[in-house]
Amino acid sequence: MKSIGLKSKWHSIFLFKIGLVILFWSAIPVFSQSQNNSNSPEAELKRRKQIEASLTLLENKNQLIPLDRLDTLKIAALSVGESNPTEFQQMLTNYLKVDFFNLPANFTSRDLAEIKQKLKGFNLIIAGIHSAPTTNLEQLLTDLNHEKTSVIAYFCKPEVLDSLQSSGKPAGLIMAYNNDRLTQSLSAQLIFGGIGSSGKLPEKIGTSYAKGAGINIEKPVRLKYTIPEEVGMQSTKLNSDIDSIVNNALEKKAFPGCNVLVAKDGKIIFRRAYGFHTFENRTPAMKGDLYDLASVTKVSGGAPAILQLYDEGKMDLDKPVSTYFPDWKNRVFHRSDKEDVTVRELYAHQSGLVPFIGFWKKTLLAGKLSPKWYWMQADEKHSLCVAPGIYLDNKFLKTVNRDIRKTPMKTRGKYVYSDLPLVITPQIVKNTSGINFQEYLESNFYRPLGAFEITYLPLQKFSRDRIVPTENDDYYRFQQLQGTVHDESAAVLGGISGNAGLFASANDLAKLMQMYLQMGTYGGKQYVSEATMKEFTRVQFPQNKNRRGLIFDKPSLNLDSLKPADAYPCPEVSPESFGHFGFTGTFVWMDPKCGLLYIFLSNRVCPTRNNNLISDLNVRTEILSAIYKQLKN
Repeated sequence: MKSIGLKSKWHSIFLFKIGLVILFWSAIPVFSQSQNNSNSPEAELKRRKQIEASLTLLENKNQLIPLDRLDTLKIAALSVGESNPTEFQQMLTNYLKVDFFNLPANFTSRDLAEIKQKLKGFNLIIAGIHSAPTTNLEQLLTDLNHEKTSVIAYFCKPEVLDSLQSSGKPAGLIMAYNNDRLTQSLSAQLIFGGIGSSGKLPEKIGTSYAKGAGINIEKPVRLKYTIPEEVGMQSTKLNSDIDSIVNNALEKKAFPGCNVLVAKDGKIIFRRAYGFHTFENRTPAMKGDLYDLASVTKVSGGAPAILQLYDEGKMDLDKPVSTYFPDWKNRVFHRSDKEDVTVRELYAHQSGLVPFIGFWKKTLLAGKLSPKWYWMQADEKHSLCVAPGIYLDNKFLKTVNRDIRKTPMKTRGKYVYSDLPLVITPQIVKNTSGINFQEYLESNFYRPLGAFEITYLPLQKFSRDRIVPTENDDYYRFQQLQGTVHDESAAVLGGISGNAGLFASANDLAKLMQMYLQMGTYGGKQYVSEATMKEFTRVQFPQNKNRRGLIFDKPSLNLDSLKPADAYPCPEVSPESFGHFGFTGTFVWMDPKCGLLYIFLSNRVCPTRNNNLISDLNVRTEILSAIYKQLKN
């Protein structure tokens, strides 16, 4: 009987162990799923919302936050307790150009003296405190709070403020509580108005801040950087769809590389760089690369200036262009068949102008650059830079104007796309405003928007390696074009034109396009009225089968009745949407109906313009279609 009992005992132990093994193995999928869920987009969205709700704005003197008048700010981003550029600093640069400075956690008095000297030329200091306070930290904060306008973000426990009360209060103060990357990112977005503020202190801090303290900022005013789940889309599906289309195009060598940006409801939900600068695969494409926009310049250079002049009542769309561009007036010995062409006709592409004129060909002699027109260095006579080391005689502008004026109109009243309306736009803007075209755009739009990476003549501001090359020009300028406008009509104007010439990063171009999408407002400023935006983005002459707005491109007319293959740019767009293509492989599209912004930048003309695979594969519009399909899921 004893042996039977022992056998029964060991049998029970064996069964118990088997049960434990089964329980362990059955728990692995649950544990694994739990781990995966913690890293899922849904979990990240939850963390984002929790952090965003906790960020506490404790000081905001003169409503400094969100930062305003960006064109007046020279910002130093200082991180204390970190040796490398932080996520906090990096996110700040998405909104405005800032300079980075870092101090170690235990910085010395000598370090403090050196950093104070470096910060002298800045009028705003944004400091992230990433570690526990030291004696020198208190002195640093005292100096910042009393000698500079400063915004301080504390990525540590609230108690730290209690030990630093003698340092005084900065103009802006954010208690962020934690030092993880997501908290740093959202704190930077709060400073620029990418998110609002609603956090409250969970406990009082000394005698300075009571429990529940916190300043509310209800609405964001600038683009937010987040994930698709925040706007009801799926990261996995959106990423997969766009990756698939782009990678297929890269494999087939439609272009060396590209940047893709998608925003929905004022939130950037997709932003990626693909491929390389050239097919040699030496320089990887980066999100901060500057691309030659080609005809996207029409809506990012020509359009904003004309929009504002019209909005201010300085231009009448139904008056003759010759009112603002006297070269078109018909006079003795100065014949013109364009005197009565209206501004509306001009910018809706039905004025009768020919599509383009090869101005540059007149500057060649036996297939080479003519010494009559060109010089190797810039001087008073030759200031039009068509490429490095090639400067065109200033008088050539008269030739451009004369050729446009003398070329007969043959299609007035019909839609014929032409570069020429935007070629003469810089002169129209200067004649009407009294301000140089480039300065007009920078002072009225790019600098106030914080869009310092939208620019003409990028080699004057950026290193060459940040600018993506275009064509290896073996017919006009005889060099690899990189930082010099690809379009020849813009080139003979010195690289500054309304039809081409702008270079931009996708991020900064998004600021201007988002302003359009929001009907003229961005960053709390109304750049042009809603009525003006609606006027320019509506179809002007549908009775002539002309789909165009004013400068802006529009979808095919009668979209609902067209076959999907015939719908431009894709079947899913709304009639309210608008945008523009660019010859170098660029595309922007905005849809106010669903709050969608899409930017595609590439250099499909590198090394040659004869590569048309980007159009054959419908890369740009296939991505747009995929985004719309995600919106509807």
